[in-house]
Amino acid sequence: MISNRIKKIISTGRSGFTLIETLFAILILTLALTGPLTIASTGLGAALIAKDQTTAFYLAQDAIEYVRFVRDSSCLASSPCSGSWLLTTGPLGSCISTTGSALCMVDSIQNTVTSCVGGNCSPLNYDSSNHWYTYAVTGGSVTTSIFTRTVSIETPVSTNSGEAAMTVTVRWTDTGGISRSVTERENLFNWQ
Repeated sequence: MISNRIKKIISTGRSGFTLIETLFAILILTLALTGPLTIASTGLGAALIAKDQTTAFYLAQDAIEYVRFVRDSSCLASSPCSGSWLLTTGPLGSCISTTGSALCMVDSIQNTVTSCVGGNCSPLNYDSSNHWYTYAVTGGSVTTSIFTRTVSIETPVSTNSGEAAMTVTVRWTDTGGISRSVTERENLFNWQ
């Protein structure tokens, strides 16, 4: 009698998953997790690119503001503004050409302007103790950054000898090995 009951339970009811059902459940779970993980990975990559691009825009704007500072200081020293800041012998001389082909590096922290050797500008250094980008190489907290900034000033613009067209380009290679750049242009004038 007991053996008949055991036979009846075994033959009529299945209480478990087969191997195929288990593999199919794992496949569904894997597909359900793949989508959100792909979206998160893409979002993280886009955030890193955006961080570098924002830094590049700030570095370009820093160079523009520095050239404005040099212009303003020069114009305040000689009233009315003589335009000496646009001379190749002036403080921005290594950046100035009639074709915009002269490239230089400006460092607003050190208050320096340096010509790029052979058209190749050095990458900026990052000082992690002050959170500055500079060309200074001293200190244990200074490391080479991924950003290279070039400045060129073309003057005269058309026939206006008191106008200069400035171009600032910041280049970098992101973590994926893709070369990127940001370029800002601005025209500056002598002011009275």
